[in-house]
Amino acid sequence: MSLELISEPRPSTLNPQLSTGVELRPFPYPYRAMLAICSDLDETPDAETYFELMRFLNTTEETSMGPGVGLEVGNSMYFDMPPGHFSYWNTDEKNREKIRALIRSGHIDCLHSYGDLATTRAHAARALEELQKHDCHLKVWVDHAIAPTNFGSDIMQGHGDEIGHAAYHADLTIQYGIKYVWRGRVTSVIGQDRPVSFGGIWNSREPLASARTIAKEVSKQVGARYGSRKYSLHSRNATLVPSVLRNGEPIHEFLRSNPHWRGVSSCDTGDGIGQVLTDSFIDRLVERQGTCILYTHLGKLERSRRRFSAEAVNAFGRLAKYFQSGQVLVTTTARLLQHLTDKTATERSSAAGRDWCRLDFPEVC
Repeated sequence: MSLELISEPRPSTLNPQLSTGVELRPFPYPYRAMLAICSDLDETPDAETYFELMRFLNTTEETSMGPGVGLEVGNSMYFDMPPGHFSYWNTDEKNREKIRALIRSGHIDCLHSYGDLATTRAHAARALEELQKHDCHLKVWVDHAIAPTNFGSDIMQGHGDEIGHAAYHADLTIQYGIKYVWRGRVTSVIGQDRPVSFGGIWNSREPLASARTIAKEVSKQVGARYGSRKYSLHSRNATLVPSVLRNGEPIHEFLRSNPHWRGVSSCDTGDGIGQVLTDSFIDRLVERQGTCILYTHLGKLERSRRRFSAEAVNAFGRLAKYFQSGQVLVTTTARLLQHLTDKTATERSSAAGRDWCRLDFPEVC
């Protein structure tokens, strides 16, 4: 299956080393914003639901929710979970091969801790051995609930980078190839890598709830100014910053966003995403020319339905129009973060001038 081109080549006249007074585009031409839907797989009921949602989002094939929207949306995976939670060890070998195919294609791009039941270094080592045996490489780590293997010591209460703890694994995991880490930081601000602004959060029909959300964001800014480590990412409103784990391993830490007016924990599900991916949010993101790694849990669905609602289907269709019209580049979390780490002028100029190619969705899925 050949790669599908989704943008036109950018003019080659924007090399800052050859001309003056020219600013590099932050995103590949012609896009004015960049969005990754970063979904934690918590409460995804089964393999069928997981793969069907992925097929709807990443292909234009006919699905149980209608024709797919043809975006590029990644997903996450963990290993050791209780029965009833879809995970790598909880499914059969046929589905594990599908998971591995999606990792190799780039559509599963986040390791969502090692799971609730992964309490020792041996659990982590077993999972990493399985990934390496099948040539599966992940660069993004996302803390999960309060899993023992989390890296976040405050919000996520993890011990994964605490030398001497039974769940310590950071040396193994970083050596394996994890480069980007999320430790629980979520903002309501629309558009990262731009100056802090609370525009777009206010909802005139819900003044009290939206005012409360804005007040929380203001308090994060105040805390950061007074030296709060917990909110340092919020003060910069940066998607990605260099950081260090407790064992001394260097990483890049990233910030996620949920711009819902009721707060970062509202409508962060497959059932609620229709209230997040609104025209007002996407228009604001484009206007600000910002980046966004959207915090959500797409597998959290009404149990009797186990599919996206009509509202959610319409929301993804809406996002697809912004993508198809060249306004918002929708991609996976790993690809967005990799784009942001191309820091040198030569790399950024070159990256901005290349065709951005779609990932091939595996036929086995």
